[in-house]
Amino acid sequence: MRTRARWSSRGGRSFVLLLGALLAAPASAISDPLGLDEALESASRHPRVEASQELTSLLPRRQSLYLDCQRLAFRSSSVADPDRNRPLEPLISSQDAQRLEIMERFFDVLLADLSFSTESEAMAVAYIQFDRASVRNELGQISPLRVLELESVYQEILHRRAAAEISQQLTRALLAQAIGNPAALPRNLLEPTLSLPPETPPSLDEILAQASETPVVRALMQGRSQADRDLIQMELRQQALELLLRLRALTAAERNLRTESAWRDLKLDESRTLYEQEVTADLGYSMSQQTQTRQQSRRVSYCLALVWAELEALAGRPLTEDGDRDR
Repeated sequence: MRTRARWSSRGGRSFVLLLGALLAAPASAISDPLGLDEALESASRHPRVEASQELTSLLPRRQSLYLDCQRLAFRSSSVADPDRNRPLEPLISSQDAQRLEIMERFFDVLLADLSFSTESEAMAVAYIQFDRASVRNELGQISPLRVLELESVYQEILHRRAAAEISQQLTRALLAQAIGNPAALPRNLLEPTLSLPPETPPSLDEILAQASETPVVRALMQGRSQADRDLIQMELRQQALELLLRLRALTAAERNLRTESAWRDLKLDESRTLYEQEVTADLGYSMSQQTQTRQQSRRVSYCLALVWAELEALAGRPLTEDGDRDR
């Protein structure tokens, strides 16, 4: 059994080599590491900005693998709805829509990398438990059934880690498409300084007043029947309302995760003390839980920044004077 475990570990490393080879494509065309600001600058040159609306409406914008802000905000267990996370076309400019997609893809890559780290930590914990059980089985101290159970857990986590590794490639491919350079997958990304919403966001009426006067919405209204204009106004209101409600839900999630993160840090300190006193065998579980909480906190922060950017795009300009301040 120990031989199988070591073989599986080598199999996991082969995915790393495969990913490295795939990412070794002409990366000289983009910066390494790549920052969010630089990525956003490419939006104006993307073919989607100049392509016909008839064509772009036929080409789907693929769902993100990790972000899914709608489900995160409302803790929904239902099947993901791509339309709930789509850019707000045709209520915003095509360039703003492309910038929002770049943001989403950029955040998704960062979350894919963090997910891989989480699964790697969990795999290390599971392997140690399985390996120790195998030794104890050889000494007659533990049953083969228990060893097989721990091997099953290890193999399941190994599978998740392999999937997370492959997701690193897929999210990078989607980001490369979003910045208009599909032949060069970005290798390393810089952690961005996020523009988060102010403590008191603008009201629905304030957003609608600004959104109704944007060149995009005014052009959409021009020459249409009253029924068409009413329908556009209804959709504009619904989009703004959903974004504001999502903002409130994510803010509540952020407060919850702030408390949980502090608790996980203290729990890790406690586990580290017990480990040093040889009361517990390893720190793996506490470290894995801390990493998962950190991943969820990042996800909430990214979604807050993305929702705020969507509101700004809908309004056609920054909603408040301090809209770009960091919090």
